[in-house]
Amino acid sequence: MQFALLCAVIGLLVGPALAFIAELVPDRSGGGQSPRNCRNCHVHVSAFAAYLPFRTTASRCPHCDHQISAGRLPIVLATSAIFAAVGNVIGARWQVIPVLFLAAAIIALSAVDLARYRLPDKLLFPSLGTGVAMLAIFAVATNTTDHFVRGLVAMLAYGVVLLIPNLIMPAGLAFGDVKLALLLGLFLGWTAETSIGAARLVIFAMLLGMVFGAFTGLIVGLGRRAFGHGFVPDPDVPPPEDGSFEPLLRTAAPFGPALAFAALILILFSEQFLAGASILS
Repeated sequence: MQFALLCAVIGLLVGPALAFIAELVPDRSGGGQSPRNCRNCHVHVSAFAAYLPFRTTASRCPHCDHQISAGRLPIVLATSAIFAAVGNVIGARWQVIPVLFLAAAIIALSAVDLARYRLPDKLLFPSLGTGVAMLAIFAVATNTTDHFVRGLVAMLAYGVVLLIPNLIMPAGLAFGDVKLALLLGLFLGWTAETSIGAARLVIFAMLLGMVFGAFTGLIVGLGRRAFGHGFVPDPDVPPPEDGSFEPLLRTAAPFGPALAFAALILILFSEQFLAGASILS
């Protein structure tokens, strides 16, 4: 419990930085507005106060008073809670460091995806590269090279598995989600003690992610009906002029957060899921 509280405090310190990164990272993956541009009048916003790391209120465009971004407090609180959960499950062991890094990466990526319906390469690829380097260092230091190799294989496997539906129906599964699968597969494969265990984690993380994705679409659809089209809006798709709504089961919503947190759950509870055959055992 004490270690979980320590991780919660660390999350409170890391959370503002993750929110800051999520707002400032440029979006070059196609479409969408830069977070430094107002989505209403498209004027570049350079007010320093809008990007203070510890700002908790929403920032507004000084030109048209349109809300630029939400407050960072939800991201800070979510980071603290998720870090506490990771610390509580894993405990004060070296394995907690890579999992905390993964949690931080997916929190920042999820924040961007929810705001812009994009997973920017300039945030995703550095996260992947850092993850590979971190696990390689730990593999040498802790003599767990086999786990690192399984992570690399699972990384490629998960990416290829999601690439197939992306090629068949790009509108249903964005290429950013395929690239996110590389990061998630790396840590899923690293967690398992066997190749079969790694395959099971990847498959069930994908299935659970689909369930979470359907639930996310349902929440977004209900939220728009309750609070209007401004609830988790897609910046590239304007709302219908007649004010109508898509059918609930066809509501488009970011899929990245669903995939990411499904993988994190499978990693945290891999010991139970794989009957002890996990690096967290």
